[in-house]
Amino acid sequence: MVTVEDVPSKAYRGVEILLLLPIALYAMLGVGIILLGFGESEAGVMGAVAALGAWWIGGIALFFVSWLLTPFVLYLDTKKLNEADLEWQPSPVLYAVLGLFFGYLMKLHHIYKRHQYVVDWVERDFWWVFVAAGTVLPAILLALAFSVGMNSGTVLPFLLVGLAILTAVPFPLAIYRDATYVRLNSSGWRPNPGNYLNLAVFFFVLAPVAFPITGGYYLVRRHLVIGTV
Repeated sequence: MVTVEDVPSKAYRGVEILLLLPIALYAMLGVGIILLGFGESEAGVMGAVAALGAWWIGGIALFFVSWLLTPFVLYLDTKKLNEADLEWQPSPVLYAVLGLFFGYLMKLHHIYKRHQYVVDWVERDFWWVFVAAGTVLPAILLALAFSVGMNSGTVLPFLLVGLAILTAVPFPLAIYRDATYVRLNSSGWRPNPGNYLNLAVFFFVLAPVAFPITGGYYLVRRHLVIGTV
């Protein structure tokens, strides 16, 4: 079994960070929506503008930074993989070029393929709690917001929508890390963490619908092989 200790690579962690940072930015959107509920106060307006502005500007900045860094981290990590003499021998130059034009998709593909050949380590099993929270809370909170009504004249619906977004944000990282833990500690099921990260990222904007399906299936399967949930 080849592990990350056999193929040490800071570039690999860089790929992970570049994949997850865009999702983390949605936390600012959630905060901004909550503050919009306090729109009658000057502090609420200013806070909402600041949070939503940070989300917008941060997204643009992250896009350009990620676009510039992606070819380098993919090149460096694939080079490390080639030096380890694995069955998978990706071309560093090809990955760098494709990363320049298909950056986010190439990072997702790379993470998925890497986990097929190199096992990562996660020692703690608490990540499933955040998976469970992201599975149920966004849908419940959003349903409550619509039941109250956005025109109710209170801060409550804005608070609920903002919290729905905030509770969804940790889900991609949590299911990615927990799938790594399960893969290490289960002989009956070896999920590819990159596969679950791909699903969580692709369907993040549909979290109230997609996360109950993805997270529900994952947690049931996890319970059958690990028994924690």
